[in-house]
Amino acid sequence: MDVSGYPMAEVLAPAERDCCSILRLLPEQYLTIKQSLVRAGRTLPAGTFKKRDAQKLCRVDVNKTSKVFEWFVKLGWIPFAAGKTHHPAAH
Repeated sequence: MDVSGYPMAEVLAPAERDCCSILRLLPEQYLTIKQSLVRAGRTLPAGTFKKRDAQKLCRVDVNKTSKVFEWFVKLGWIPFAAGKTHHPAAH
């Protein structure tokens, strides 16, 4: 799905537009998810915000939320506690 013609697409980085296209998310949906996940991830102590929490927070398909959550952890936008043996982005 090409999202370049949708509202707010112009504010997304190319990788974010690709993410929206692959996951079939409208840019506005993605930005809402991004804001919610990053805010929650940075508000809570590192490592306590889990994928299941993200799925409850976002009102979109749990698989889409999971992919975005894992990507944000990998990017460092959602802090993950140092010393944890299980890293969610490793899957």
